[in-house]
Amino acid sequence: MTQPIKIFVGGLVGITLVLMGLFYLLPSRSKIEAKSIKIAVVDSSRIKIQSLPFARVRDLLEKEHERIHAEILAQETKLRKEHETLKNSKISAADKQKKKLEFDKKVSALEQQVQKTKEQLSQQFSWLTEHLESTLNSVIEEIVKEYGFNLVLNKTIQETRSILYNQQNLDITSEVIKRLDRILPDLKLPN
Repeated sequence: MTQPIKIFVGGLVGITLVLMGLFYLLPSRSKIEAKSIKIAVVDSSRIKIQSLPFARVRDLLEKEHERIHAEILAQETKLRKEHETLKNSKISAADKQKKKLEFDKKVSALEQQVQKTKEQLSQQFSWLTEHLESTLNSVIEEIVKEYGFNLVLNKTIQETRSILYNQQNLDITSEVIKRLDRILPDLKLPN
């Protein structure tokens, strides 16, 4: 062999040995363990429509809005009558001004009461919804452990179908609804 070829071959052998050494020193990649995958599907939209606890929350919200609206409407009607009486009264300008200031305080108090009531209602329903969602997640987790599922897909995300087809035996929605109804049969607003 000629000198340049010997150097080239020797260099290749050297590089090969160095690379083999590097591969030997590098940590081996962890092996991916092949498992059988057990998939379940839930339809969160159906759960929110058909389960008793979610229906109860909707009903509570509607009734509270109606109750609050009726109370506010009654107070507004009373203030309108008082305003008409004040407007048509035959009292001095100074007395009228004094009464108007008192009336404005009542209107302001009602506005503050409305805002406070809205905030309280929002907090109550936020707590109730969080409690319901937490319970729903616990129910799904319980079913997953019980049946050995290692993947759960949601059929609907923000009311849009994300899974176009699944075998019916993969869908655990009915079981989730049944257990959720049993765990939370009667929800009430927190105080």
